[in-house]
Amino acid sequence: MVFAFSMIPDISIESEIPWIPTLGITAGVIIDPLSILFACLVGFFGFIIILYSLGYMAGEENLTRYYFFLLLFIGSMIGLVMANNFLQFFIFWEMIGLCSYSLISFWNKRPESIKGGIKVFLMTRIGDIFLLAGIALLYNSVGSFSFSYTLAHIESVPIPTLTAVAFLILGGAIAKSAQLPMHTWLYSAMEAPTSISALLHSATMVKAGIYLIARLLVVFGPHVTPLIPCWSSTVLWIGVLTAIIGGSLAVHSPDIKGVQAFSTVSQLGFMMAALGAASSASALGWFASLYHVLSHAFFQGLSFVIIGGIIHAVGTRDMRQMGGLKEDMPTTFKLYIIYLLSAMGIPPFASFFSKELIIGSLWSTGNYVLVLLIYISTALTFAYALRVTILTFMGKKSDYLKQKHVHESPKIMLVVSGILAVLCFAFGFLGPLLSGFMEVEVEWTSEILNPTIIFFVLALLSGGYPVYLLYIKKSKTFTKIKSHLLSRVNPVFEHGYFFDDFYEKVVAQGLIKTSSVIRNHIEVALFSRFPNVIGKGIIKISTGFHAHVESSFFSRFPQVVGNAFVKASDGINKHVETSFFNRVPQIIGNGAIKVSDGLHDHIEKSIFARFPLLIGKATLFLSSKVRIIQKNITLQRLIAAFLMGCILMITILIITVTILT
Repeated sequence: MVFAFSMIPDISIESEIPWIPTLGITAGVIIDPLSILFACLVGFFGFIIILYSLGYMAGEENLTRYYFFLLLFIGSMIGLVMANNFLQFFIFWEMIGLCSYSLISFWNKRPESIKGGIKVFLMTRIGDIFLLAGIALLYNSVGSFSFSYTLAHIESVPIPTLTAVAFLILGGAIAKSAQLPMHTWLYSAMEAPTSISALLHSATMVKAGIYLIARLLVVFGPHVTPLIPCWSSTVLWIGVLTAIIGGSLAVHSPDIKGVQAFSTVSQLGFMMAALGAASSASALGWFASLYHVLSHAFFQGLSFVIIGGIIHAVGTRDMRQMGGLKEDMPTTFKLYIIYLLSAMGIPPFASFFSKELIIGSLWSTGNYVLVLLIYISTALTFAYALRVTILTFMGKKSDYLKQKHVHESPKIMLVVSGILAVLCFAFGFLGPLLSGFMEVEVEWTSEILNPTIIFFVLALLSGGYPVYLLYIKKSKTFTKIKSHLLSRVNPVFEHGYFFDDFYEKVVAQGLIKTSSVIRNHIEVALFSRFPNVIGKGIIKISTGFHAHVESSFFSRFPQVVGNAFVKASDGINKHVETSFFNRVPQIIGNGAIKVSDGLHDHIEKSIFARFPLLIGKATLFLSSKVRIIQKNITLQRLIAAFLMGCILMITILIITVTILT
């Protein structure tokens, strides 16, 4: 990992290619200190958990499905932190949700696993709706999903729109990182195999929300805090309240995995509070949150891999059925002590420095109530970690364990635990290098009597001493106080501050009752009568149609048609028969007279008047021809000439008779 960090360039690199050209959407990666930090963390823990799974999941069924979703889970988280735009980021965000659901409900023959997976899926989807709405609103204002483009044009976004975007994106981070009031799903996620719980809590899903807020401070630049001061205050208060509520539930839980679930809720609250105290990506709170992401990943991952070995050996998660395990599991006990010291924040473990920076960032806000609450959360961290150590490893064996053959964890699981234990210690010395890499100026102090360190030690003592008196010294006074307090507050802790009760009885049951009311008063009372109403309406329309159309119109229709025909006949008789047909004979007679006059003028006068003249000329012409041919005349020619003359005369006679008649 150190070698990989040494090869990283000093400047940020962003590379992209066209994805949906018609919409101007690109796909790309961003290589900057924030993305590199998370990518290395996810890749390292992915390798560690795969190695751990070889021992923990040995002999399980459906391992192909397990490793498929495990690798997709790791790849999706790396894709999320390397995305250079909100759209690509959201796609990987949803892939993480799918993988977490599939892995939490991996043991799908157990009803608890199925219910746990469904609960996680539904609650995180609520946050996804907020996140998607924020991304869509920002895209509508800026016109691009790109982080760099948004940063360059963020000043053009109206303040109301920017405020809405910031709070909607915060809603997505709250659900994904199990912050108040959407924190209850993380305990249900403990139904997953412990190897998945370790990955889920250390480097993947719950850290996605922290990465989102850290990236948002980079994208929005220094504009978000001065322009939207209420947003930073909201983030700060949500983080602090989540830290103290998670710590108090961890102190009470008898479930060894449940303690770690609430511990993660509390530590995520530390990270969120530090981000709320940051004004930009160069502020102390921003770096303190990310440093605690690393330190928590190592000590929380160590706790889960150790607890996985314990559950693997004893077959139960109930700490009340444990005790005395340090004799049968000495190596596991030593590793757990390292976790205890790291979770407490004892120097030189990394968590000491990260918590000190978080507390320092809260001091800079000037709100001492928040500082007091974060110190109380620190005390609770020591209290629940020490309580698990005592109930699990100290004292006498329970009757349950006496019937079990308890053995040490498989070697491969111990190797993984050993690697994480070393890193819990080693990363405490790498703080200055990390701050230089993240390009944040941090004042690292070695002053032992620093006021914040003194308050920190007092907080640890106030959290650990009561546990010591109750579980080791078994003080009667503290036992009575505990019994008296538990009788009053135990129902609150048993029900997890009634968040799930509220969601089930108010939200879920309220929706069911609202649906029932809608069904009874709208669907049943209205829609069931709808066909009847439609039928009556059709009947009324038909009745009205019959009364006003059939009775008043169609009954008069024959009379109207008959009157029309009578009027048409009268009109025809008046204008056609009387005025036209009475004049037809006169018109025909006049026409005949005009035709006769024309024949007389053009035929009788012009043809018959000239007819005798034509006959005479024809006779003279024939006579002259006869004289010419008289010399050669014969009897035969005379007879032929006579016949032709007869034929000609007859023809002329016929034509004349025809014309005259």
